[in-house]
Amino acid sequence: MFKRKKIENKEFISTKQEIRESSKFSLKDLLGGKYLERDVVLRQIPFLLFVAAAILLYIFNQYRGENVMRQIMTLEKDIREMRAEAVSTAFDLQELSKQSEVKQMIIDLELPLQEAKTPPYKIVMDE
Repeated sequence: MFKRKKIENKEFISTKQEIRESSKFSLKDLLGGKYLERDVVLRQIPFLLFVAAAILLYIFNQYRGENVMRQIMTLEKDIREMRAEAVSTAFDLQELSKQSEVKQMIIDLELPLQEAKTPPYKIVMDE
């Protein structure tokens, strides 16, 4: 029914009262740095450092990923250009290796070559 008032001992402060006093928040304490001296905050420093390191790692990973994607796009563009050049070169070489083209080049360059009168044949050797 009746509640007794507890007599507070100045030497001993209960944990509940300590938490209540430590949870008081004022802008003056925050700006003055007094808030950062509290045990609750000091115990969280390793976790805060871990979170900061994780954030930095995340930023670095995003930056690196964007650079890799940019390089991939550049390399794919180069591959397309080189593939088109290879197809063009292969077509030119195919055209130049036709018998009629070779014959015309021999005539144009006035080389002392003649067309073979007999067809080629295989040489078979006995072992």
